[in-house]
Amino acid sequence: MSLFFLMCSERSGSNFVSKLLNGHSNICSPSTKHIINPVARNLFRYERLNKPSNWNELLCDMNELMSVRFSVWKKTFSIDDLHELASPGDIKTLLQNIFLEEAKANGKQHVFIKENQVYEFLPFLLVHFPESKYLYQVRDPRDMALSWKKNPDHRGGIVMAAKQWKKDQQQSMKNYYLLKNQNKAHFVKYEALTKNNKEEVKKIIKFLGLPFDESVFKFHEDELTKENADMQKAWSNLSLGVIKNNSQKYASELSFEEISIVEKICYFEMKHLEYPIETDFKSLDLITEQVINDFHRCEIEKLDYSPSEGVVGNMHAKAKLYQR
Repeated sequence: MSLFFLMCSERSGSNFVSKLLNGHSNICSPSTKHIINPVARNLFRYERLNKPSNWNELLCDMNELMSVRFSVWKKTFSIDDLHELASPGDIKTLLQNIFLEEAKANGKQHVFIKENQVYEFLPFLLVHFPESKYLYQVRDPRDMALSWKKNPDHRGGIVMAAKQWKKDQQQSMKNYYLLKNQNKAHFVKYEALTKNNKEEVKKIIKFLGLPFDESVFKFHEDELTKENADMQKAWSNLSLGVIKNNSQKYASELSFEEISIVEKICYFEMKHLEYPIETDFKSLDLITEQVINDFHRCEIEKLDYSPSEGVVGNMHAKAKLYQR
């Protein structure tokens, strides 16, 4: 069994590439439940982990998180099931076996895992899963910001989206180069993945060390993928298969001001990642932090923020791990 991890901003095709790889006959990429991030970052709250009462409390909180109807897996876990997966304190074996059980339920050996802000807990992964490989995917921040703005599960709008994209790339790029030097990371642009689909997928699967499998392009026919696509508005496109050339929607759906603000915030990262800047430098220079803040206040008043029941439940369950 191998564990592979995705480094990617939200609304940047993370669910798409995950489900695309899930189409492979030997890769299981379960719809995210956001398990590892909150657990890895809050283990200190449950120390000593090998103390049975502390371990049981951690497993109870994890079980609540995994049971929320945010996404569905083939395998379900009770508290007793989790206790059987690892001895008290053995967090590596516990996490590994959770994903292994889901892979087994799908008749597969390898697991591709999507979690948000992997850079926040990368040291944990490097210590516990040193042989793992990482796929770093990036999307044009203007399209990412548009997708974020249109999704009622995300608070903020284009300013918050652009700032999150900027932070994600700053952190992910430095980790990518570190991992690449160890032959543990591969880079792909979302735009290339949707344009030259077969060519890019072959590169990814070769990097993961597995044989290419044409079934990846039938990922949308999987019944569990369909069920998850119906659960979250943000995942609805997963049931449609590969949407060719799904890029540059921002050109017709964002205003000139919105595009300019995203480019101002993300300027240096966009240049490094070779996304062309459309706004002239003189106009960008006029966009001060005050201009951005004023725009943000206005857009917050207009945007709909109404997260789904599953998203709210997932947020509340994760919060317990941070507040223990």
